[in-house]
Amino acid sequence: MFFRLLKLEWKSFFRSASLGRGLGVKIFLGFLAVYFLVSFLGLGIALYPIMEEVYPGEQPIKMVNGFLLLWFVGEFVMRFLLQNLPVMDIKPLLTKRITRKNILHFLLAKTSYSFYNFPTLVTAVPFAIYSYHMQSISLPQMLAWLIAVAGIVYSSNFFIFWVQKRFSNNLKALIPFIVICLGLYAIEYFGLYSLSNLFGSFFDAVLQYPILCLIPVILAVTSYWVTYKDLKENLYLDAYMEEKQGFSGAADLSWTSRFGALAPFLQLDLKLIWRNKRTKSALWLSLAFLAYGLFFYTNPKFDGGNMMVFVGVMITGIFIINFGQYIPAWDSSYFPLLRTRPITMEKYLESKAVLMYGSALILMVLSTPYLYFGWDKVYTNFACAIYNVGVNVPVILFFGAYNKKRIDLSAGSAFNYQGIGAAQWLVGIPLLLAPTLIWFGVSFLKDQNTANLVLIALGLIGLLLRKVIIKGIAEMYVEKRYVMLEGFKQKD
Repeated sequence: MFFRLLKLEWKSFFRSASLGRGLGVKIFLGFLAVYFLVSFLGLGIALYPIMEEVYPGEQPIKMVNGFLLLWFVGEFVMRFLLQNLPVMDIKPLLTKRITRKNILHFLLAKTSYSFYNFPTLVTAVPFAIYSYHMQSISLPQMLAWLIAVAGIVYSSNFFIFWVQKRFSNNLKALIPFIVICLGLYAIEYFGLYSLSNLFGSFFDAVLQYPILCLIPVILAVTSYWVTYKDLKENLYLDAYMEEKQGFSGAADLSWTSRFGALAPFLQLDLKLIWRNKRTKSALWLSLAFLAYGLFFYTNPKFDGGNMMVFVGVMITGIFIINFGQYIPAWDSSYFPLLRTRPITMEKYLESKAVLMYGSALILMVLSTPYLYFGWDKVYTNFACAIYNVGVNVPVILFFGAYNKKRIDLSAGSAFNYQGIGAAQWLVGIPLLLAPTLIWFGVSFLKDQNTANLVLIALGLIGLLLRKVIIKGIAEMYVEKRYVMLEGFKQKD
């Protein structure tokens, strides 16, 4: 049955109406995969000499064992953010005379040759071969070590889908998990107890007692079985419907009623952001970018330079950039319906602007801990936030009038290029380059305080004129509505 399902998937790809685009994307992703795998292969070949140079007199494989926990944690985070269960491929099978058992085994077997499983393996194999020839380690010991590494990799591969189901759609459930992880990191950081050494000690023990390699294998089988049982209980077209509706209740978003006529639009946007992986990834990326300043504020080379304003624009405006550049493509699936309702384009755009205003305000407040590096950093971030809401929001709405690329929200977020057109490439120039040049020019002629005041003034002018600006942009949307509607209908 597995090979029959694989044959059906192969035929569906080559019989697809979008074969040309799909084949082109797969070739491009194939080149990326080869590039990264070659890079990891090079790391595996060079790892033994690097360990010998950095830790002279120590066994390189034992030094590597001490870092394995950090490696696997990084791999797990990468999987959580990028790896998705290919559930869309099995939906057509649910209406056929195929047992759920066969469907699920096929689904999970497909993930076993996912790209995310190979970076660790292509790094570990050449390092193991190198260690076998250079150290007094027997072949059974080295094979046991590789089996243990592979067992952890596949445990992560199967277990990540169970974790994503529990945490990706439930922020409250994620908070205790984050607190526990931070607590374990604090224990490691302050030297109270070393979890990485404990994890490394297990792999040291595998080298001494190869039979212990069965423990990661058993862990991988257990992860497979736990994920299989969870998927089997929820393998329905309407699975998790009740849980998703829990967030969408009107009471949860009742606070938006204070925005009057804009409330329904804001509720739709908030539900859209939380329910879909691609929009949710824009939200998580915005929070992650709060740490962007650490790369520059801790480096004296960039302190006081024009990179300060670039960092400020990115920290406070990353959501505006990531979410705003796809307006109105986020609503492409039901944009024709919106045009048949008694809804003015001006109100539609104003609701999007209010959402982006709120994001800039929240990110600015969350960036205030940079006060540790000096008042000038917080002041610059504040000036950039005002500039973002007053100037960059209208700019990104203006470019949205030229957006006619459809976005399928049911598609995954990793390597998803839907909705990307010329407008998305051009919009970055005024969003990032303009404030940087303005700030740098004024600070060069006068000083940084004056440069910040100029950005604040430009932002306030934009806010004062927002009604007029949004009205003018709305007229552009109305003029180009038929081009948008035609573009949003094209699924290929």
